[in-house]
Amino acid sequence: MTDWNRRQWIATAAGITGLAGIEDMALAFDADAYGQNRSGTPRAARPRSKMKISKFKATVVASPDFALLNSWNVHDTHFKRTILELETDDGFTGVAEVAAGAVQDLEANRDKVLGRDPFEIEYFRRQFKTPNAFGAVEVACLDIIGKAINRRVVDLIGGAYREAQQFSAYIFFVMPTPNGPDYSTPESVARQFQEFNKKYGFTSCKFKGGVLHPDKEVEALRMMRAAMPNAKLRIDPNAAWSVETSVRVAKAIEPLDMEYYEDPTPGLDGMAAVRRQTKIPLATNMVVTKMEHIVPAIQKGSVDVVLLDNHYMGGLNNVRYWAAICEAMGWGCSGHSNNHLGISMAMMTHMNCSISRVQYDADSHYPWTTEDIIKGPMLQFKDGKMALPDAAGLGVEIDADKMAKLVENLKRAGNRHEQLKKWDPTYPLNDHRIRW
Repeated sequence: MTDWNRRQWIATAAGITGLAGIEDMALAFDADAYGQNRSGTPRAARPRSKMKISKFKATVVASPDFALLNSWNVHDTHFKRTILELETDDGFTGVAEVAAGAVQDLEANRDKVLGRDPFEIEYFRRQFKTPNAFGAVEVACLDIIGKAINRRVVDLIGGAYREAQQFSAYIFFVMPTPNGPDYSTPESVARQFQEFNKKYGFTSCKFKGGVLHPDKEVEALRMMRAAMPNAKLRIDPNAAWSVETSVRVAKAIEPLDMEYYEDPTPGLDGMAAVRRQTKIPLATNMVVTKMEHIVPAIQKGSVDVVLLDNHYMGGLNNVRYWAAICEAMGWGCSGHSNNHLGISMAMMTHMNCSISRVQYDADSHYPWTTEDIIKGPMLQFKDGKMALPDAAGLGVEIDADKMAKLVENLKRAGNRHEQLKKWDPTYPLNDHRIRW
């Protein structure tokens, strides 16, 4: 068999026909043979989007917050968010919501977004220094694309595995203030969970610990279990406990049939040490947050569950990569949350509903939100679930009057440090450390 006959036979076996001579071989195997198929037959021009982003606006807003306590501080009077608005030259708009600190990176890349096609998401990913700023641009672009083709964002990131996502109650100790509730004892936070169950239908509880002495928090979990025998319970002290304390608490709460134990102690080594000494699965949104954390987490045996967050992990598409890695590693997935408005609530619902690996009820601060930014009423939980919006894109729109009010709130936003000092002079102020 001649060399040419051998090549022709290989091409035919690959389903490529119509090659008259050696000079046609480039059409079969050259990826740069534009305008023709590799079989040598003409092909249609690749369809392209002609949309261009013509407007870019990033606005910091503030919404009232409760005096929620965590292991290092108390929440400020308002939580701040950056709202991103994009618009194309043919009139399609997209919105996103992200942490307030992302506004600098967004503004720094304004000129790299303007004039670009909203489909160029990978290009945008390479421009931004911070994952959360890129995540905002990606979500706003997906909102535009969804509206342009009349599909929901969930349909652009793999489709809806479920039409509604189950969420958990996010239970906090709340410092007493003149105009706010007092949930500062084990009895009161156990009651708070029952109230959230009655109001929203939540049957699982993420309990923010690291606030009172660990024994008090164990007491609160025991009260929750006694009041709601079938509830799914978790505790998250944000790494405020030593390995020794974490193990002691684990032994105390193992009889409560905990769903998982989130970030009890700092670092991959500390988590691994705790995990070796308890049968409760260990979850994290603190020690496995970047791709470079994955290999050491596997080697050390640090975690069982990873909380997904498109802000921290660099967009909705990146979160799907994370979920695939978790599935390969046998790790479970849940959804993470910080204080947020209705735009993020919609985004979180699209994210969680698209990922089959999200096996645990997702977190949400949304029940603590009192002033929203979206048109119409706030999004509603039913039987503990949030359903996907029906409209194209994210399914929510900005109410201009509500947004103006949230911008005005910036003038009134402040911290509660003086109140915290009066309530507990020994309480940390922006000091992340092991407390017990």
